[in-house]
Amino acid sequence: MPDAPPSPARAILGALADGAREARSYVNERRRHRPHPPADGLVIEVGSGHAPHPRSDLVVEKYLSDDFERGFAPSFAKPLVVGDGHALPLADGCAAYSIASHVLEHATDPERFAAELTRVADAGFVQLPSRLAELTFGWQFHPWLVDLEPDGTLVFHERDGQVAPLGAHFHESFAHSPSLRLWWNAHRSDWHHTVEWRGELRVRQAGSSRAEQTAVFEREATERVLREAALTPLTDALWAVLRCPEDRGELRREGDAVVCGGCGRRYPVVAGVPLLVVEAAS
Repeated sequence: MPDAPPSPARAILGALADGAREARSYVNERRRHRPHPPADGLVIEVGSGHAPHPRSDLVVEKYLSDDFERGFAPSFAKPLVVGDGHALPLADGCAAYSIASHVLEHATDPERFAAELTRVADAGFVQLPSRLAELTFGWQFHPWLVDLEPDGTLVFHERDGQVAPLGAHFHESFAHSPSLRLWWNAHRSDWHHTVEWRGELRVRQAGSSRAEQTAVFEREATERVLREAALTPLTDALWAVLRCPEDRGELRREGDAVVCGGCGRRYPVVAGVPLLVVEAAS
């Protein structure tokens, strides 16, 4: 015989208890899924998009003119260098902490990207969508399904044709439903992998990147964006940690360019921002 339904009073008490539990989870998840940079030392942020962390001292961003892989135009509130996370234009060990929030899932070579973060920083924060998020919401420019192992290793798998069949519905529902957003945030560990690492960011890659579409670096468009933006200038201390992305040679400034003392490559400087990517070198 089925159980009798709860009395109205018991049902209300149960709902209140569930609400309190969800509220505690919401607070705990918010704390868990945000960076904790140190008070001192250089903090770099790779691919900050429209919302760099308040503690970030330097932003590395490649795609300034192409918003295809982000929802908003980039912010210029922090000092900026145009660079690629696969070949960071920074000196070894120059940073105390790095932030890469919702960037690594875009990488064509996540192992190399992680190695670069490890090379330049003592510790850091990485966040990206889980396998569940990719198969529920789905983003066509994310080529990977990512699992988080108990030891903190991020494992990147090829999609092999797996998609989110109801992705558009979930994206629209998330945008219009405060209740859904509250529930999602209370269970954020199901949807986001967050790793705060020290010493080494461990990543393992199975297969190769097969994104349907990716952002494109366009030098002329990038230069136009920089000339029209209200930029925050690089300090001398930040100039001092910049390096050639090809051989990590020291750079010297020559007019509207910087030149690598090792390989001799010449990189343009536009509105005070160096374009330290191989596509811009001469």
